[in-house]
Amino acid sequence: MAKEIREIRGRVPKDLKIAFEVACVRMELTQAVALEEAIKDWLLKKGFPTSDDGKQR
Repeated sequence: MAKEIREIRGRVPKDLKIAFEVACVRMELTQAVALEEAIKDWLLKKGFPTSDDGKQR
């Protein structure tokens, strides 16, 4: 079964947005993949494990 996807929106400073876009291009990642990784890392750092904790994609 396919993973259900939801959209997240937010506002960040212009320089952070540009740095994120450049990093994604250089790493050949989509922004969606990079955001998902960043959110998972943040949740784990704050002590909130994700449902697919430790699983590689």
